[in-house]
Amino acid sequence: MSLSDGALYRPLVWSLATALLGAGALLAVQMISAVVGPFRLAQLGEHDPRGVIALFRDAHQPVGAAVRSPFGHDLVEAGRSVRELTSLRDLDSAKVGGVVLSELRVLRDDEAAGLRNYLAGGGGAVLVGSIGVRGLDGAWLGYEMMRNLLGAEVLVLDEDRARAIVANRRGPIASALAPRQRIGVIQDDVIPGVRVADSELRWEGAQADPDAPAAALRREFGRGRLAWIAVGPEHEVSTAADRVLLRRVLEAALAWSSRTPWVEVLPWPGGASFAGVVEPDASVGVAADARPERVWTREIEAAEQDAGLARLRVSAAARRHGSTEAQLADAIGELGRRRAWVATRSELSTWTRQRAAVDASVRRAGPRRIVVEVSNFGRSAASRVVLRVFLNEPVLRAEVAATELLQSAARVQLRPNAEVLDLFLPPLDPRANAAFSLDYEPAPSQDE
Repeated sequence: MSLSDGALYRPLVWSLATALLGAGALLAVQMISAVVGPFRLAQLGEHDPRGVIALFRDAHQPVGAAVRSPFGHDLVEAGRSVRELTSLRDLDSAKVGGVVLSELRVLRDDEAAGLRNYLAGGGGAVLVGSIGVRGLDGAWLGYEMMRNLLGAEVLVLDEDRARAIVANRRGPIASALAPRQRIGVIQDDVIPGVRVADSELRWEGAQADPDAPAAALRREFGRGRLAWIAVGPEHEVSTAADRVLLRRVLEAALAWSSRTPWVEVLPWPGGASFAGVVEPDASVGVAADARPERVWTREIEAAEQDAGLARLRVSAAARRHGSTEAQLADAIGELGRRRAWVATRSELSTWTRQRAAVDASVRRAGPRRIVVEVSNFGRSAASRVVLRVFLNEPVLRAEVAATELLQSAARVQLRPNAEVLDLFLPPLDPRANAAFSLDYEPAPSQDE
């Protein structure tokens, strides 16, 4: 081939090379998008402070004051970047997503002011136990500072009123526990409670108390978020399992306050609001003029409130004579109208085992993508499992996709501008894992 012939083909070679280079760049962008999800170019290289958590230890604690070690190691294992602070005065919400103050009995006024400024600027905080109740000399100051931070009346509880923490209503903090689940607590020194309505966690004492004090609280504080729980994982508890539960409660509270994702396996199949079961009760006799439907109504209303189980107990006498069949049919119909799962005792037992074998976790994979990972450790398949993902920031829209080829897809249910969404999972094979990527569009903030 002559030189003139080579000059003819050279532009074609360069064009082909340019096309291949462009295709390679496009493929690289698609691969990055598959990993980190949708993003804006302006977001590349941005630092997200929500994953950074500060553990505060005041260097000015009085001599002899107990310094309890927060759960920094657990946070590192969960993928958090953990810092230790000795001052709250220069805390910046642009650098730190959340701060934990655990059993900080002494909190100086200047440090409290720094905490308020941090919250007002959009930061998140979790307070544990009694905060700011003693002076530098160890003298008792009371709960005035804590009352101002929480915006609620604080009560000092004795052992008879603070034997266990109980899940009372579903929410971001109570999602760490099953409905009505208890955490046994051993009294030491002072234990606080707060007087608020509709708390997710409440204290349980020696006797039933319909007005029992709250053991947790969430509130908006300026542009920031403040959560409080009565005791943390360092507190003396009844069992090692209770300590694990308290750690999960603290992690859930921290996720809400720092606006980071958290996930729970919903208590009942198919995302039912609560559940109901008909049970024999040979220990209770029903008189001819008794009204068992009143008892069943109270059971249904209580279960609907805390997402628990309504037990419709039927006495042996009523079963023999069929005297309550019509009332029982009405009660079961009411359960259906309230979107409850109506189960037999066998179905309830099977579901309880299946749910206990399912574990879920969530991690951020990009500015607008999280990955939800699910494991079924059971020996049988788990079906109708629903995960509630607390994004902890308002979301306009979301879509979900499986992370592996040929993996069954999940279905997402979202209420626009809400901070939670539900993932309806496909059946989970025994001893199997699955993962789903969740891409979402945050709602514009009020500052935008």
